[in-house]
Amino acid sequence: MMEALREVLSCPVCLDLFTPPVLVLSCTHNFCKQCLEKILIHQNCRHVNGHFHCPLCRKVIYLRGRGIVGLLRNSLVESILEKFKDELEKIHAQEKTQLSQMCEEHGENMNLMCLTDDEPICAICKLFGKHKHHNVAKVSEAYNTRKNSFIKNLHLVHKKSEDARKGTEKLINELTAAATDTKIMIDTVGTSLLKGIRYRMAELQSKLHNDYSTKLEKMQVLSNETEAPGQLYQQMKTLLEQHLNSVQFLQEDKKLREKIEKTIEGKASYQDPPKYKISVRQYFEELIKGINIKDYLSNTCEEMFASITDLHETCSSECPAFVFSGQSPDQFFCKQVLRLFEKSNDTNQDHFENTAPTALQH
Repeated sequence: MMEALREVLSCPVCLDLFTPPVLVLSCTHNFCKQCLEKILIHQNCRHVNGHFHCPLCRKVIYLRGRGIVGLLRNSLVESILEKFKDELEKIHAQEKTQLSQMCEEHGENMNLMCLTDDEPICAICKLFGKHKHHNVAKVSEAYNTRKNSFIKNLHLVHKKSEDARKGTEKLINELTAAATDTKIMIDTVGTSLLKGIRYRMAELQSKLHNDYSTKLEKMQVLSNETEAPGQLYQQMKTLLEQHLNSVQFLQEDKKLREKIEKTIEGKASYQDPPKYKISVRQYFEELIKGINIKDYLSNTCEEMFASITDLHETCSSECPAFVFSGQSPDQFFCKQVLRLFEKSNDTNQDHFENTAPTALQH
């Protein structure tokens, strides 16, 4: 039936299924438009008012001033052709599904699952083949068990993917915030010092820019690496939703299992964040290295920090304006600056108090 219909829907020139648009001649014979164009060239019919002979019945066909555009289009044949192609696709899909469940060696349905080799097999494989002494189960039972395990792993991989994405985004935000705070610290402290510090400020700004760019580039590479769990998740989701049958699912499940286990058990790089952060303390110590802060502080320093509205309002409850009551100005100044700009709770302030004053006096 399908072969007979294919013959009716085939162009007599190219002998393949019609390629729309399909044109019908006055003699009722149908041709692909592109095939008719070749016929006109072959018969030397190049004028819009010309004529040519039907390749089948040799009847003279007149173009009547419009060329090949004036020929009728056979919408009925095109409609039937479209439905015929849809049916062919369905038949091919069914054949593919059937073949995927057939044993390549014996041509029988694979209705058993070899638990030893972890692959679907047919009854002959178990009775007489290489799986004769292996443990087996029904494909339907193995399918249900593996599918449930697959769904569980699917959720785990999705969670892994989401955690990786959120962890990376958090590190990038913290890195950006640290770079912004460090820039504010450099600008604020540097402005309160003598003009000789400007060159060092420029160096540090450049270093900070490079430091931030390098770390951000590494973070972006890390972000790209975290796409792997997401891609695996999509593969698993697609297989779960679109697998053809239990055999095909079990075969694909076997291929993906190693990736799934590595993804679930692997440790993400974003879980080691210190190397992706910027240290405000490091830049501050470089900025004032070799400088005696006592010689540079003045009454305007307090006014300068107080004029930074947002920063002052944020920190005023924790860090009041600079009042040097009883403490060495350089030590108190350094402590107050770091309190303003360092957001980490694990800042080692005692270490700075023991080392910074000594360095500042040299």
